[in-house]
Amino acid sequence: MDSLYDRIGGQAAVRAVIQSLYDLLFDDVLVGFLFDGKDKARLVDLQTSFTCAFLGGPERYAGKSLPEAHAALPLLAGHFDRRHHLLEQVLIRHTVPKAVRDEWLRIDEALRPSVLAAGAAARDRTVSTSDGSDPEEAQ
Repeated sequence: MDSLYDRIGGQAAVRAVIQSLYDLLFDDVLVGFLFDGKDKARLVDLQTSFTCAFLGGPERYAGKSLPEAHAALPLLAGHFDRRHHLLEQVLIRHTVPKAVRDEWLRIDEALRPSVLAAGAAARDRTVSTSDGSDPEEAQ
């Protein structure tokens, strides 16, 4: 049986989806600020290798862990939801087969706890540095 990677069309097709997604994310009114000052080409490269690997391709992701990669971003559930929605729209626009699209979105959703845990830690650091208090002591 062909892998999801093969069924989508390999690395070039994955890269096209990721490029379209990041083009939207960088310009999005709700989440674009999270990408201020970021290197879009580098993020596309990293996300492409990450995605190719989880879709069953030969690429190996050599970037940071998800919590480490998102450690500086004060992410909320709505930010994750917006990115997930944009990903779904891009997958549809690129006519990704439904079975591949559904599995990609399922995997993406499964990453939510890891990404949002990093966001919570970043928010806690922001609160403690902005008001001089330690959020750990307030509990």
